[in-house]
Amino acid sequence: MARGPRVYEARDIAQSMRETFADRPVEYEANLKFGWPDVMQHVGDSLAVAYGSDKWQKPGADGKRFVELYKHLAESRNRAFTVPGLLHDFYKPDSSWPSIGPYVSLRGMPLPKHFAILGLFKEADLRLYTRGTDEKPAFGEHEDDGVMKVTCRHAMLGASKILWSKDGSEDEPFLFVYTERDGVLLLFVGDELDVEKDGIVG
Repeated sequence: MARGPRVYEARDIAQSMRETFADRPVEYEANLKFGWPDVMQHVGDSLAVAYGSDKWQKPGADGKRFVELYKHLAESRNRAFTVPGLLHDFYKPDSSWPSIGPYVSLRGMPLPKHFAILGLFKEADLRLYTRGTDEKPAFGEHEDDGVMKVTCRHAMLGASKILWSKDGSEDEPFLFVYTERDGVLLLFVGDELDVEKDGIVG
């Protein structure tokens, strides 16, 4: 029985995804020491993800590229997962937000060793489950019930694929938020979610 996620070599996937996203060759490779969590909680849906990126930008006279703010609005259902206990009230940082939703084991899942860094994470707009139980959660009656903005200090937005099949026919692109200190914090999956030359789609 697998003790944790089944990590696979994904350098080629990460490089291709980054080059497609930025429309230029990969310029550096970072070695980050965190691993994938064993368990995450499905807390609801992601409505939007905002991030800062220098994609498509040409270097200035100083050799640096301008970082522009982008916001991807979900075009299909994007499910949101957090590490347990992540959500807190902005005005009461010492008190956890009472999230509802099933806990999902990542043990044995085919998750990548390498991933594409898309940019600086700014915020995610989530619609949280507000009714029911962890096993049978439900959204509120109104569209804005449970909608909240989530921010994380010093966080980055990454992307890769869950490799469900050897031939790639069932690969599932996903986004995730991480920090070098704390590792993976949020993860987003969706049937149409992907990273293309136009940016994040789906």
